Amino acid sequence: MRPAAFSALFLAFAAIPLTAEEPPATVSVLWADGVQSPGVCVDRPEWFISVIPGAVPLEGLTAAKLSDATTTVEGKVIHLDPDQRLCLIEVPAGLGPVRPVSFSEGDAPKAGDQGRCVSGSSACLSTVAGKDWSYRGETFAYPLLRLRVSESKTHCHAGTVLVDEQGDLLAILTCQATETEGEVYAIPAARVRKVVEDMKRHQRSGPVWVGLIFHNESSSPEVLEVKSDSPAAKAGMQEGDVIIAMNGSEIDSLNDLVESIHNLPAGEAAKVRLIRGLEEKEVELVPQFAAMSSASN
Repeated sequence: MRPAAFSALFLAFAAIPLTAEEPPATVSVLWADGVQSPGVCVDRPEWFISVIPGAVPLEGLTAAKLSDATTTVEGKVIHLDPDQRLCLIEVPAGLGPVRPVSFSEGDAPKAGDQGRCVSGSSACLSTVAGKDWSYRGETFAYPLLRLRVSESKTHCHAGTVLVDEQGDLLAILTCQATETEGEVYAIPAARVRKVVEDMKRHQRSGPVWVGLIFHNESSSPEVLEVKSDSPAAKAGMQEGDVIIAMNGSEIDSLNDLVESIHNLPAGEAAKVRLIRGLEEKEVELVPQFAAMSSASN
């Protein structure tokens, strides 16, 4: 991972027209030794998501300062994902009223989709080039979007937001770098939303367990086994079911399904469409936090 510094304050959210009653949703996060990164307000005025630059040590990290155009306040790191260096920061009153950014409600971004990487009052055009689970021998904990951008050195730093035409959050840029000029990696918004929803319900976030085992050699996500007394068993899922959609997102491969399960908030019902025999059915699956000793789905 390469260090990422960000020198300019985020003073306006270019993709969303703002009025005097709607101050900027983005701020600058100030870390140790003068390192900075963008942060974006999510869900409530006190919560900001950011990606911690590679130059900042994670050990013992519990706080950061957040700054807008006029004010700087101390914030508390209430969640930190060391794999992606994604963090959720809570601040007391002091930054003024801010409007949280909305999560995109459309399909998950796919190759060819376009968005904008927003920096200050300007933005650069971004196109999704693909989704990667690994890069040059390094395997990611979760898949990342690979973006092609028009001005990577000016706009694209860890924590920069990628938005759609409506200004809704599509992804947030990460520290993970490619070796190709004009390409950057980003954490999909579904991952950010999971952290937010978990923290709202449980004051913690982490992997979920649904109790399904799949055929690893099958091109389709076919259920091999349903663990007893698991969320999947309680939803009525059965051996031989083929999952074709989860929470409105089409499932075309086992990788798609694994990603969807990774992004499920604990305790939130997910609608699952499946094929059982010759029929299509829909069930509701309520995932639960995985035990620390188990990494299976």
